[in-house]
Amino acid sequence: MRDHRPQTPAHLLDSDGLSSIQQRAAALSQLDSAVKAHLNCAEHCRVSNYRQGVLIIETASAAWSMRLNYERYQLMIKLREKLLPKLRDIEVKVNPALAAVAIRKQDKIPDIIQKPISDVAAQHLLATAANAPDKVKACLERLAKLAKKKNS
Repeated sequence: MRDHRPQTPAHLLDSDGLSSIQQRAAALSQLDSAVKAHLNCAEHCRVSNYRQGVLIIETASAAWSMRLNYERYQLMIKLREKLLPKLRDIEVKVNPALAAVAIRKQDKIPDIIQKPISDVAAQHLLATAANAPDKVKACLERLAKLAKKKNS
């Protein structure tokens, strides 16, 4: 019978279930990198699962699915030699969401845009640093040095 009582987060993190999930995720990540290295399709496909000797690969479109189906036999040979000796089959599924993820990654604006520091701003930072506490002074001087790097 299942125990439905509330459990603490520490108990959940210490349980064997989390470590097995972590190991499975690491194994799937290793498989994913091996498949991508062989096929050169990093942005168009990914390993979705491996169960009962069947490797499941998701692709962004039907065209990539067809390409993977053409290369299925060679991929199976490589994976049997290196990682999965019990591999029986490779199943290719189309997942259009992968194409949307690739588009979002291309359109993403960088989180931090470094704007140059002018010489005037560097002088103001150094003037402020002269009367500031030691920690703040060190930070302001490092910022002022960025203007010198820009000019060199």
